[in-house]
Formats: sequence, structure tokens, C-alpha cells
Amino acid sequence: MVTRRRLRSQALAVLCVLASVALAWLLTRPPSPLAAAERLFQAAVFHLLAPLQPPHPRIVLIAIGDETLDAFPYRSPVDRAFLARLVEELAQAGVAAIGIDLLFDQPTEPAKDAALYAALRRQAVPVVALSAAPETGLPPQRAAFLQAFTEGLPVGTGNLTREVFDDTVRDHQPRHPLTGAPSFPAALAQSVGVAPPEAPFPIAWRRTAQGSVAAAYPAEAAGLLPADWLRGRIALIGSMQRGVDEHRTMASAFGPRGYGVEIHAQVLAQILDGRAWPDRSLRRELLATAALAVAGVLAGLGLSGRRAALVVGGLGLGWLGLVSAGIADGAVPWPGLPPVLGLVLASGATRAWRARGERRDRLAVQRVFARFVSAPVAQALMAQRELFLAGGRPRPQELTATVMFADIAGFTSICETLPPEPLVAWLDRYIDTMVEIITAHGGVVLRFIGDGILAAFGVPVPRQDPAAFAADAQAAARCALAMEDAMARLNAAWRAEGLPEAGLRIGIHTGPMVAGSLGRGERLEYCLLGDTANVGARLEQLGKQHGGAAPGSCTILVGEPTWRLLDGIVPGQRIGELALRNRSAPMAAWRIDRGCAATPPDPRCARAASDPG
Repeated sequence: MVTRRRLRSQALAVLCVLASVALAWLLTRPPSPLAAAERLFQAAVFHLLAPLQPPHPRIVLIAIGDETLDAFPYRSPVDRAFLARLVEELAQAGVAAIGIDLLFDQPTEPAKDAALYAALRRQAVPVVALSAAPETGLPPQRAAFLQAFTEGLPVGTGNLTREVFDDTVRDHQPRHPLTGAPSFPAALAQSVGVAPPEAPFPIAWRRTAQGSVAAAYPAEAAGLLPADWLRGRIALIGSMQRGVDEHRTMASAFGPRGYGVEIHAQVLAQILDGRAWPDRSLRRELLATAALAVAGVLAGLGLSGRRAALVVGGLGLGWLGLVSAGIADGAVPWPGLPPVLGLVLASGATRAWRARGERRDRLAVQRVFARFVSAPVAQALMAQRELFLAGGRPRPQELTATVMFADIAGFTSICETLPPEPLVAWLDRYIDTMVEIITAHGGVVLRFIGDGILAAFGVPVPRQDPAAFAADAQAAARCALAMEDAMARLNAAWRAEGLPEAGLRIGIHTGPMVAGSLGRGERLEYCLLGDTANVGARLEQLGKQHGGAAPGSCTILVGEPTWRLLDGIVPGQRIGELALRNRSAPMAAWRIDRGCAATPPDPRCARAASDPG
């Protein structure tokens, strides 16, 4: 049974982890606001913490800006005679390769078109031209012109992969998924002997003080640059005009958008540096989310309340700190919010599952103790159950308490008088009345033995000081007197109904004892063991010798320790030293008797008061 319960708990924990991972993944997919929050977090950390690096040493940007175009009679397409001279100048400066991020999809002035066409093909260094992917949607005439103009040149598609959710460039495809053609950065890498990856990869943005991944120079000033600034580098020619070929990227989330040529340079730098790793973002996300979900389950199982909240909050903030540190170190970023969401979901679900189990256990424990105590006392016991419960059952412990044994005098003859059904009804009436009185006085009804009732005051939560011991003894004495009054009322009612009357014997004793549970399952029973419990039972039995035999008589005997704790709150008489069975030494006993409070008092009370002790 224990193994089955443990396996069931483990299975539920695994299910909780899997469900939390799946839900966290779903809740952070676009168009969820959490997806936007994740992207904003990544961008903010990059903007604030990503290290500033120097411009890439193998790439240079040749920017065609507004000042460049102001020198020409028309701005688009870019003057092709100027481009021809620019290609010549760069080749003469000893660049390693030239990439032109401009689409030659329409004719301009024939002479200038011819000059550029020739310049592109006569250089000793590779010149990579831009092509258009099928999704660009060029009209057939323009597509034909582009193909003819770039015939024989290495080409690469310039189409950038954007997320539909927020139109942001985050990943790069080195090969077009339909045509297999290389991308513009992949074609440039091939032109210098670097093999690009085949699989898509996330762009690991390089943050520089200048903003661009590489040094950028105006195209009109390229011929004036020192040769050392260009020699051996890959030169990318492209538009850097505001409002033209601009794109959203993680690096530009808190600033102006990035130019297409800058993004191509960023990707090219990543390929050249060997940092174009395959896209494992989903694998990293699921792995991190699962790890934190496991931590959430463990926190939910082992902690509760404020401690659980602090641990879960600390783990979540710690993970976000690790992600931030990774971004600050220049690594490909791990996901931030999905693992934290998995942590919160797993810990919350586990706490709910555990709370449900605790409620079930609390109700089960309350049902067990409800047999012994009143509902308010049972609720108080639940609040302090850690003090007396161990393994779902009362723990054995030593305590000082007051026990009460109550029995019906003359019950044997009553059994002979009444048929079974009226007898049980008669006894139920008696027990219901007495149990109500005992619980009203704070007593714990432990069991019924035929017509006998065993109750205790001061259990199961142990008392800690003599004042509490005295309060328990006094509650037991008041309870006994209330039971005497209740028995008188029952006898009056029975007499009126023609039913037999009965007497009552009560034995009360206070002292140390061992309390605990015996049996298991449905047979679990809370028990009091030791000499104190035995003495209480013997005192009740001695009531036959020291009380009246007539119906309606009530005999209440208490041991010496109890009488001392009563401190005169009830009248009584000392009946002397009694020899109790299984005890070597006699014990002083007292009888609680209202007649001792009469005026004048019963002579026996006077004699008892003059006795020593």
C-alpha cells in the first residue's frame, strides 16, 4: 500500500511537470501577451547588458546615404556609373570580396548599365550580387532583367526572415527552403572559402558602440580611405537611408530600426566566426522549463506559505538573472519567461494538490477525533495536530490528565426488566445526555464499555503547568455534579414513563499516564495507559461500597491528588484510606457530596473535615 501510494505520488508529480511545461510553452506562443513580454525582456537585457565589442575586423560597410544620393540627378535606382567606379576602387584597395545589397531589376541609362555590368565581371576579387526569392513577387519583365544582369555572378537572396507576430528579424535561413539558393551572407561567406551552415540559426547580435556590426564609411568617400582600412575585408555596399530597407531586430528594439545591409553583415560575421549554430531554441526552452518545473514541484511538496513563495520567487529571479548574465556574456540567449512560468505553474499546481490532500487528511483526522471530543475541540486539535500526531495517528506521549469512569448502578436488573429494543433506547438516552455534558465541560469521551463511559480531561494535547492540571480536575468535578443532576432529571422522566430508574457511580483520578493510539485503520483507538487510569476505574467500582443502593443515588469518588487540585470548590467528605486492587499501598479517597454544603452539614462531613489530610 505504501509503495502504491508512493508510485501514485511520483506519477502525479511527473504529470504535473509535463502539464506545466506544455502550458508554459502554449502560453508564451504568439500572439499571447506573454510572448511579447518574453521578446521585450530579451531585447531589454541585450540593450542594457550585452557587452560592447569592437567592429568586426573582417567586414566593412560602404553606406549609400542621403549625402551620397544628393550628388545625382535621380535617387533610385542608384547611379550605376558611380557603382562601377565604387567597385573598381574597392577592388584596387585589396578587399577580399564585394557584396552589393542592391537589386538590379530594372534598366537605367544604357551606358551606365553597361559600365557596371562590365565592372562586376572584370574584378580579381569575387563580387556577389543580390537576387530575389520567389516570394518577392517581381513582375516577369523585371525578374528577367535581374537574371540577365547578374548572369555569371555569384548571387544570394536578400530576403530576410521575419516573425509574423511582430515583424521582427530574429533568425536566418542560409538556404531558401524552396529553391535551395544561398542567402546573400551565405554566398559572401562561400566566396571567401567559408562554408555556411545548412540549417536555419538564430542571429546572435553583436553590439558595438557604433551600432553597426562593422565599421561603416560613406560610399562617396571610399576612394579616399587608407588602403589598410579596406585591405583583406569583405565590403558590403548597401543603402543606409532613413526609411529605406529598415527592419525591426532585437538589437534595435529601443532605438532606430536596422538597415538590411547591417543585418546581412551581422549574419556574415556570425558565419565567419563559427557562431552560426543551428536553432535549438525550442530544445533549450523545453529543457529549461522542465528543470524549473521540477524545482517548482519540489518546492510545492516541501514548503508552504511564505517560505514556498520566497523560494519560488527566488528561483524565478535567479533564472532571469542567469539568462541576463548569459546575454551579457555574448551567448545565444536562453528563454526567460517560459521557464519561470513553468516554475510558477508547477509549484502552484503542486501546492493545490498538496492542499487538497491536507484537507482530506484533516477531515479524516477530524472524523477520528470527533468520536472522542466535541466539534470545537476537534477543530482546535486540528490546529495543533503537529503536537500530537505522527504518521497520521496520535503519537505516544507522557502527560498529566484527569480520568473519569462513569457507570450505571443497577444496570443488570434493568437489563432483566426491559426487552432489547426499549433497553437500547433507554441506554441511548442516558449516553447521549452524559456525552453532551462531558463535551460541554471540555472532556474527551474515549470509549463506551457497555453502560460505562470513559472520559478524560487534559488530552490529547498535553498540559504544561500545574494550573492547567488543576483546571482539568475542577472541570471533571463540575462535570460529575452536572451528570448527577442530569441523572436525577432522567430518573424523573423515566418514572413518569413507567421505565426503570437507575443510579450513577463516578470515579475520578488525576496523575501521569501514557497516551497514544492502538490498532490500525477503522480499529484505531485512542487509549490512556498507566496506574492513573487503573485507579480511576477502581474508584468507580468502589462506589458500590460507599454510596447508596437506591435508584437515583449518585456516588462520586475522587483520589487524593484530584481532591487537592479541587482546592475546596466542591463539598465532600473523606472516606479514608482505601486498598485498591493491584496496588500495594492504600490511597486516600474522597467523596464529592452536596450534603456537606447543607446547614447544618451532614455529621459525616464534620468528622471527615476533622480527619488529617
